[in-house]
Amino acid sequence: MSDIRVGPAGWSYEDWKGKVYPDPPPPGFDPLAWLARSFDCIEVNSTFYRPPSARMSEAWARRTPPGFLFTVKAWQKFSHDEAGFTPAEARLFQEGVAPVLAAGKLGALLLQFPWFFRDTGEARDRIRRAADALREGAPLVVELRHRSWLDALDFLSGMGLAFCNIDQPRSSTSLSGTRHVTGRVAYIRLHGRNARAWFRKDAGRDEKYDYLYSMEELGEWVEAARTMEAERVFVITNNHFQGKAVVNALQLRRALGQEVAVPEVLRKAYGDVV
Repeated sequence: MSDIRVGPAGWSYEDWKGKVYPDPPPPGFDPLAWLARSFDCIEVNSTFYRPPSARMSEAWARRTPPGFLFTVKAWQKFSHDEAGFTPAEARLFQEGVAPVLAAGKLGALLLQFPWFFRDTGEARDRIRRAADALREGAPLVVELRHRSWLDALDFLSGMGLAFCNIDQPRSSTSLSGTRHVTGRVAYIRLHGRNARAWFRKDAGRDEKYDYLYSMEELGEWVEAARTMEAERVFVITNNHFQGKAVVNALQLRRALGQEVAVPEVLRKAYGDVV
């Protein structure tokens, strides 16, 4: 069986206070170290907006136990900027994550492309260029949200890129519920199914990701994680609002037969759910 890792996306959310973290926090409270007691992986999202400093990522590695893994979302310069990135910008990002890689804690790098990014020759060239800039050291995962990419699985496999399987509200062009493995690792991201807010232009981030999966819904992904043939399977919960990602990640771990440590504050906030 593959090494299955389950964890939330991110750890720095104000609305997690009193839900996941103590409120007020005790002196010297470290939310990353707190979460690392309950999970063996976490996805880093802040790196999408700006490259981390080497000092910052070294601290991430130091504050987590041996065997812990990070998956790191690549800077948006690589995926969303049509002008592309410079060699200097690629080095800046690589140098920023180098301490996590050196510590043996970089499980994967995630390239997340926008929902309107379609499978075209130009789009494939953009993926190739980003992959060539980032492929040293850790498996590369590509999150593609437009269903045209279902015809590009051989392309991704040929480049050794892992396909990111996502769970999200469905539309005529969206990708959701797939179970593809095209690289060394398998990757699953659960965004929630809040369709009412997902497609509303005026909905804020928190509203879109305000969704708590039922155990029946999670069961689909438990079965998927168990049957995916890869060296390692990452299951990341991104329905972060008010700590729901943490609740569902713990439920997934328990359903997979993994040891679960539930923070008391979370138990008080969500009762019998966890």
